[in-house]
Amino acid sequence: MMIRWLPFFVNVTALLIGFKIKSRQLSQLSFWQLLTIGSAAIYVMIIGYLTLAPTSYAFVNNQQVAPMMIGSAPVNLIPFWSTTADFYQNVMMMLPFGVYLALLLPTIRFRNVVLTGAIVGVGIETLQLILDLTINLSRWVDINDVLTNACGVVIGWLMITLANRTPLKQFIKKWLI
Repeated sequence: MMIRWLPFFVNVTALLIGFKIKSRQLSQLSFWQLLTIGSAAIYVMIIGYLTLAPTSYAFVNNQQVAPMMIGSAPVNLIPFWSTTADFYQNVMMMLPFGVYLALLLPTIRFRNVVLTGAIVGVGIETLQLILDLTINLSRWVDINDVLTNACGVVIGWLMITLANRTPLKQFIKKWLI
C-alpha cells in the first residue's frame, strides 16, 4: 500500500534537492522573493498531494459520465460532457500556478502561459493514467481536467499581469523573481 504514495514522496524529494542545488542563489534574494519561492514550493507539494496521492474517493460522488476503461483506469475523453463541482475546483486549484508563473517568470508571453497550462494538465493526467495502471492510484483521467487546469493557469497569470498595470505594481514588484 505504501508504494501508492511513492509519486508524492518523489515530488517532495525533488523539490528539496532543487532547493539544495540553488541554495547559493537563494541567499541573494530579498525576503519577499524568498517568500514567493517558498510558497510556490509548498503549493507544488500540495498539488502533488491532490493529484498524485492515492484516493479511494472523488470530491464529487455522482459522476455524470460513464468512463472508458483503459485497464483499471477510468478515462473521459469527451470535453464538457460533465461539468460537476470538480470541474470548477480544478480551475481554482491551478489559479495559484498562474500567479506563480507571473511572479517567477515575469517576462513570459501569453502563448507560453497557455502552453504551460496545457502541458501541466496533460502531464498530471498522463501521470495519473500511468500510476493507475501500475500501482492502482484510483484516479480519473479526464480531458476536462486538462482544459480546466490550463484555464486556471491563464486566469491566475492574467490576474497578476493586469494587477501589474494598476497602483498595485509597486507591491507586486517586491515579489517578482
